[in-house]
Amino acid sequence: MVTHSGQSLATTNAAPLNQNSKSPAVVNAQLKQDFIPIASNNPVVTANTLARNTINGTNIEATGARPRKPCNCTKSQCLKLYCDCFANGEFCHNCNCTNCANNLEHEEERSRAIKACLDRNPLAFHPKIGKGKGKDGDGDRRHNKGCNCKRSGCLKNYCECYEAKIMCSSICKCVGCKNFEESMERKTLMHLADAAEVLPYTFVTSDVVGETCVCLMARAEESEKLKLPSVVQERMVIEEFGRCLMRIIDSAHKTK
Repeated sequence: MVTHSGQSLATTNAAPLNQNSKSPAVVNAQLKQDFIPIASNNPVVTANTLARNTINGTNIEATGARPRKPCNCTKSQCLKLYCDCFANGEFCHNCNCTNCANNLEHEEERSRAIKACLDRNPLAFHPKIGKGKGKDGDGDRRHNKGCNCKRSGCLKNYCECYEAKIMCSSICKCVGCKNFEESMERKTLMHLADAAEVLPYTFVTSDVVGETCVCLMARAEESEKLKLPSVVQERMVIEEFGRCLMRIIDSAHKTK
């Protein structure tokens, strides 16, 4: 059954942000912790978070969820399944589409398009990401139809599997796929993506900076004692900085 959940985006009032604000004492206590978690379990975001998480001119909602990505359809009138709004059973809202008919003003035309899609495929509007069948009836999340990527290696957000943070499966028709368990490219990319979710000041503290400088100075002194060429000395310091940076990223990743 197709719902009009997209329309609710324009009418739902955001919850007040000050209901879950923390006192200065609580904030100070958190700053004294050994680490700060990367992802908060609290779905309510503060005004500061809203201000710094602006996406394409639209702020993150008060529930902490990202707003739906606007479509950019130009020829389909947003009445084809490759329009994400239409495929999700939602009206277009604040989209960049042209000659759109996926709205209340074209309800009759939209209903005919929905019926035509369901006649061709009764599961046309079912979620693309579902659960696979395991031995006990349960399974991991998987793409019900599989992706068809050709050039991205399935490591870009226009791969529906990668965007949903799941690995490609045997039903995918992708070419040159790197979105699988043993893929070093995928591990590196996901590792950096996790680290990027945290603002630098949450784990690059003054103590961390100080320790990093000590390591760099020790490496520089070592290279000078060995009387190595200046180019080699510079390379040794840069490599040491890279190792320090990876340790910082690893530490932040483990707090998630």
